[in-house]
Amino acid sequence: MDIYRSYFYYESVKDDTEVEEAIRNAAKYGEGFWKIFELLRSFGKPWNHKKVYRVYKKMHYEKRVRLKKRLPARVKNPLEQPKEPNTTWSIDFMSDVLECGRKFRVLNVIDDSDRIAVAQEVSMSFPAKRVIKTLEKAIWLNGKPRNIRCDNGPEFIAKEFREGCAGNDIKLLFIQPGCPTQNSYIERFNGTYRRAILDAYIFRTIGDVRNITDEWTYYYNNERPHETLENITPSAYRGKKEKEMIDVQICKCSSAYELCKAETSALQAALHTSAAKASGGLSEIKHLL
Repeated sequence: MDIYRSYFYYESVKDDTEVEEAIRNAAKYGEGFWKIFELLRSFGKPWNHKKVYRVYKKMHYEKRVRLKKRLPARVKNPLEQPKEPNTTWSIDFMSDVLECGRKFRVLNVIDDSDRIAVAQEVSMSFPAKRVIKTLEKAIWLNGKPRNIRCDNGPEFIAKEFREGCAGNDIKLLFIQPGCPTQNSYIERFNGTYRRAILDAYIFRTIGDVRNITDEWTYYYNNERPHETLENITPSAYRGKKEKEMIDVQICKCSSAYELCKAETSALQAALHTSAAKASGGLSEIKHLL
């Protein structure tokens, strides 16, 4: 096969300077390829899409296509107030900025049964491992919940968070995407916290946020009356419910004791009757003999 020697030394003489300049001007606002191509056509440029795309890739202007993360189907769970503490906790994030413009986040955790603020953690970032650490601290202080209700944020659907909850025998109740009302207890708490703290103060440091938040958390749990809790504080409501539960248990124990006592008396009477009959039968046998 004969191949000309010039084939090995051929260099392209294409001059794409004009096309590159046009693409650079059209892409100043971060548009994608097809939008840039339509802009060039509207400017009267004669190049077809193949040439524009070749130069576009040569300039490394192509954008990465981010695929939407597919979530498993979420079942709507009824929003009910549990009768016992540590049945269901609700968690959610809030965000704000310091005076310097740096963002920070707040992780709020409340108990659905009595609206007690179980934990409020303030930090610049919250990876899944930090969320697990915050929950472990709250569990150490308050006990372990059976369920945790949360949204579909990246921290909550992360593998580390799901495995951490599964390891502690905690069931995750994910709300449906785009339905924050399915987590209304924590949303209401977020609104109260934002109006009282985040919208009322200008924070210079993250330490200021933590100090003021700790003071407000104590006030919310122990001093602020709650309308849905018979206008008493969450701590007082929990104490009242615990006393009622103890009284119920005492009544159950008393009822069980009385029932057991009655059954014992009936059994003793039955045994006494049987013994009397047995002695009567023996007397008759002796008389016959």
